[in-house]
Amino acid sequence: MIQIDRITTFDRVRQADRKQVEALAESIREVGLLNPIAVAPDGDGYALIAGMHRLEAARLLGWAEIPATVLALDQHRRIIAECDENLCAPSLTPAERAEFTRRRKAAYEALHPETVREATLKRGENLPSRQVGETGPTPRFTADTAAATGQSERAVQRDAERGEKVSDEALALIKGTRLDTGRYLDSIKNLSAEDQVAKVEADLAPPSEAVEKRDTPPAEPAEPIDPAEAKARREIAQLPDEAKVDEIVGLRAEVIDLRKAVKEHKANIAKLKTQLKGHEGDKDDTIRAMQRKLDHANSEMFRAKEDAARELRRSHVLKKENAKLKAEIENQVFQL
Repeated sequence: MIQIDRITTFDRVRQADRKQVEALAESIREVGLLNPIAVAPDGDGYALIAGMHRLEAARLLGWAEIPATVLALDQHRRIIAECDENLCAPSLTPAERAEFTRRRKAAYEALHPETVREATLKRGENLPSRQVGETGPTPRFTADTAAATGQSERAVQRDAERGEKVSDEALALIKGTRLDTGRYLDSIKNLSAEDQVAKVEADLAPPSEAVEKRDTPPAEPAEPIDPAEAKARREIAQLPDEAKVDEIVGLRAEVIDLRKAVKEHKANIAKLKTQLKGHEGDKDDTIRAMQRKLDHANSEMFRAKEDAARELRRSHVLKKENAKLKAEIENQVFQL
């Protein structure tokens, strides 16, 4: 018997399913724990090797201790044992099977690097540091996994490829969803990791959101309305129709005057720049004074441009109002 609070489970690929734990707890309450869990020494405690659902069911029942078999396994063999236990279970989804197979392969090849060399030789690649016949008796990964889990080597190879080519982030998104199928994993395995995640997120989005993301162009930001323009619109809306026509005529004259002012400011700025250039050898005070004049002229021109733009917008509003008024008059005449 081992104390439950000395057993760690943080480094496992798959966590316990709550419904399975509750069902198993009821069974253990009735008939007891038929098979002990498997653990390996880990520092001052133990790392769980097999029996996650049995352990969590015991916790749920309030047990302080649990029957356990202690195995002397290093980290790689622990991973292999955990993966084998889960790969033998019929409830794994394709994404989970891909992840367990990939992790088992990494641990197995770390223990038996000669099997990596054997696979390389089978692909016809050169290994200059070793003779071709020196591959050793260790079974290749697919054969060892097939024997341990009851699958075919072809199925093991397929799952390993999916696990190696589909990114961890994409697998995490896919697990337990409607996309968790072998066909879907095969459809994204040759994409980049970034594209895999983007596609999974898009395919998991609700239909309305997916259509919107795919078909709807990004909305253009609304053009901000100048407060002065908004005020002008309100004032124009209150004018009688005759006054609107007169207002358009007056605005045209104002725009002409403002354009003339802008032109004069530009000429003044050009003149000041020439003067400033001619005083490059003068004292700093003179140059600073000229620079202040230039800055003031630039500011005046900016204000003039702003005024001109505002009046142009006001004129545009009035033109639209005038066109609307003409259309209404023509419609009334037609009805007569």
